[in-house]
Amino acid sequence: MDLLKAITTFNVVINTGSFSAASRELNIVTSAISRQVSDLEQHFGCQLLYRSTRAMSLTAEGKQYLEQFRQILNSIERLESKADDLNNILSGHLTISAPSGSASLGFLRSTSDFMKLHPNVKISWLFLNRFVDMVQEGIDLSIRVGDLPDSNFIARRYSSTKVNFVASPNYIKEKGEPRHPDELKIHNCLIDSSNRHPLRWHYQENSKPQYASVSAFAEANDGDAVASLAIEGLGIAYLPSFLTQRYLDSGELVEILNDFEFEKIPVSLVYPAKLMINPLLKSLIHYMLENKTPRD
Repeated sequence: MDLLKAITTFNVVINTGSFSAASRELNIVTSAISRQVSDLEQHFGCQLLYRSTRAMSLTAEGKQYLEQFRQILNSIERLESKADDLNNILSGHLTISAPSGSASLGFLRSTSDFMKLHPNVKISWLFLNRFVDMVQEGIDLSIRVGDLPDSNFIARRYSSTKVNFVASPNYIKEKGEPRHPDELKIHNCLIDSSNRHPLRWHYQENSKPQYASVSAFAEANDGDAVASLAIEGLGIAYLPSFLTQRYLDSGELVEILNDFEFEKIPVSLVYPAKLMINPLLKSLIHYMLENKTPRD
């Protein structure tokens, strides 16, 4: 168990008032929040929270531990602030990864502004069509799209995007428009094979997440290429809006199955959960979160 991460999570649960609210704040699944709190209780050998299906409250031990936990978190914050003071002339080199085609989400603009303010800072960008192992590949910060599993990393909600079911008007004219995701199995599906689960297309029905299992009529490990295949009328694609919006605006693609789309999926800044984070990385993350624009 990462004790500091569990303490931080427990504090967020109390501050937000529920496990589900903490899940939204930290952008990890509710079950991971619950597991961290349970691990914390097991570590200290006591019950910290009373839980029911409708409410939760601190136990007497939970109140005592919460006070101590907050003192620990405040001490760490003061230490990090002191480190910032000692490193107020920022310099160094960071490597950041992001999905290919995602620059329109706005993070290039905020990082460029940060570099103008701190000319001794260098940033290398890796736009990749695959899941990256941040530790093995030396990535300091990763831009990730979608819900994130619990891990030894911290995720900060940066933005959001939609994922669209799209096809060309010519394909719809020739093959017809599916009315339900179940009908995708009789259509030509264009697959972005860089996704972790490329043959599972997620959708929402009656406010519940579902997925349709599809087969590949054609596939590519690049979302832009898949969008181009859809424009050529080869089939239906399932792609994030940062890849499709310009084609939707031009009329080269149209949205289908709108009633089954998720409203938004999160875009997160992901970085290692270290006790003393690199002051340069900490400053960049703070700047990115504080200087988002409406398009971000």
